Amino acid sequence: MWRFREHTLYSVQGILLLLLALAHFLAFLAYAVIGNKHGRLVKGNQFLYMWLSLLGLWLDLQAVFVISAYRSTNRYLFWTLQWMAYGSAMCIFSVLLLVGYAYSRDGSAAVWGLTWLFPAVCSVVYAQKARRGYQVDRIMGIPEFKPRLVDSRGSALFYRLMDYAFPWITWVFGLFFGLLLVIQGLALANDHRLYKTPGKLVPVQTHNGDYWYKMHVWCFGYTEEKQSGRDPVFVLLTEFGMPSTSMMGLAQGFADAGHAACIIDRPGYGWSEPGYWDQDPIDVVKSINQALDKYPVNNPLVFVGWGEGGVWTQLYMQVADYTKVAGVVLLDTLPNQEILQTFALNKTTTLQNLRNMRSSSGGTTKAMTTVNFNKAIEAAASRNFENWRVVSPLALHRARNSGWDGFQPQSSLGMHRSRFRNNLYYQAKYFEYGGTGAKLYQALQPYVKPYTDAVLIYHHWPLRWPALQPNSGASVTGLAKRDGQAPTDPASFSHLPVVILASAKQFNSDCKAQGISDSEECTKWQAFSWFYYRQQIEYQQTLSQNAALLLCTKPVSEDKRDCDVDFVWRRPNWLAAAIVKQIFNQVETNTAAATATASTTASEPTAATDDRTASTSSSASTSSSTATSVSAIA
Repeated sequence: MWRFREHTLYSVQGILLLLLALAHFLAFLAYAVIGNKHGRLVKGNQFLYMWLSLLGLWLDLQAVFVISAYRSTNRYLFWTLQWMAYGSAMCIFSVLLLVGYAYSRDGSAAVWGLTWLFPAVCSVVYAQKARRGYQVDRIMGIPEFKPRLVDSRGSALFYRLMDYAFPWITWVFGLFFGLLLVIQGLALANDHRLYKTPGKLVPVQTHNGDYWYKMHVWCFGYTEEKQSGRDPVFVLLTEFGMPSTSMMGLAQGFADAGHAACIIDRPGYGWSEPGYWDQDPIDVVKSINQALDKYPVNNPLVFVGWGEGGVWTQLYMQVADYTKVAGVVLLDTLPNQEILQTFALNKTTTLQNLRNMRSSSGGTTKAMTTVNFNKAIEAAASRNFENWRVVSPLALHRARNSGWDGFQPQSSLGMHRSRFRNNLYYQAKYFEYGGTGAKLYQALQPYVKPYTDAVLIYHHWPLRWPALQPNSGASVTGLAKRDGQAPTDPASFSHLPVVILASAKQFNSDCKAQGISDSEECTKWQAFSWFYYRQQIEYQQTLSQNAALLLCTKPVSEDKRDCDVDFVWRRPNWLAAAIVKQIFNQVETNTAAATATASTTASEPTAATDDRTASTSSSASTSSSTATSVSAIA
């Protein structure tokens, strides 16, 4: 017998439903409370499991309602046919969730989806029993349920609301969110079917070895011959919020030019597994170093950092094995865009906030207290990432991230989009942002040496970053050497080849060309463009004595279009060739001959005269009036 006490909820089915409801409720609390306080309980997005457990609890309560109404002697289960249809739909949803997440190798989500099946089946079975019983009652002339005379007016109203309102409200909620979860699960399964992991997942440790996860390393042209030799390997680090697919064109450009290249997905991006909260930048850099060692990539390294990836490169040079780094390339890199923009607008709180950040930075990450630069802006950005992380399992972000036409070849466009549409993308952004966009910048502060600080103070520049390590640089034949040139400032004793490449559109103060018509916004942009340019000059003067600043100005040969901020996406072959030429060509020309060839002052961002890029070695106008050496890149 399925039930051991007639006409009550105390049956095998009822007890199982109550236990399952308790399990769903406790799981929801665990993921919501404990998961947020103690890193993560699961490898994936914990909000996926919160949604699955919440919908499971919802189905449990609905099944309990159906059974209790069926067994009641003084109640009537209305809408039996609708209950049967709803339960059948949720059964189908449960099976689809099992199939979708099992195929995409998320066993936990598949199991939680399967727990929907039992309450959904109970709803169908007991609704069907009720419908059949009521049909028999009608044949026998037994009237349908009416409020008993002994019921109070409030009790009668409550029963009416439960009988008529409760089903429709819960059906709409269950079907809507259940369908969204199924759409995302099946879409992820399809992405997993179409786009297999292109690189290698390498296990790394973090938080002093307490946790581990797998980091995705995707190499191009790294043949056995390259592995056994001493040719440098380009290591590409992406901009904030960008997966490895965003730089695959550049990596392929290096490979086509005969140089191996590897892209590394930071925690949660691309195919890397998510990291742990609180995500410490120094732990991430050490994980990158572990991934390179375990892949293994034993060759000398040339780091190419795009945007914030350039800041990660600078941090790597301070805390990881910088002795195997043979060169550094920074693409449109700023220490922190938010801070620089605030300073450009001459806000009085900027300098005080920066002083607080520097004073709170200890010699190690454990001694460093995270300081918000602008709590209001950072809290809003953090909430935005967290909110999208919450709704990612509901597929609501798929339409938001469906663009990228023209940024990727059609052959790889689908794979690129898939990395923005999974359940982990916004979790990765939320973890990396860490509640404050200045966390990565602050992690660099303990490594700023007095001589670099003195030069930047002399230049009246508010931001700080460390010079590259004096003893950095693996010995590689064929790397660019500018050792014969006198250093522009005694800010760094490193001779590591450094290429700083920036798109000139960032420095173009012509508001009309930027599409800005509002006078106030135009004033802001002009301030931003000047300070963006000045930042590149400061980098060139302080990171290394062997640094070159390249400005991508006019249309480039690859597509004859203006060199804007999308040059990493749209012009990977040209960019790879320009970087290879700067890094590997010997520069033996003496300073006097180079200066005689072409020179100009450093006060204008339009120093380049070639139709692609120009190389500059100069001091900023605020520090000296030294002439800028300009050599065109073929």
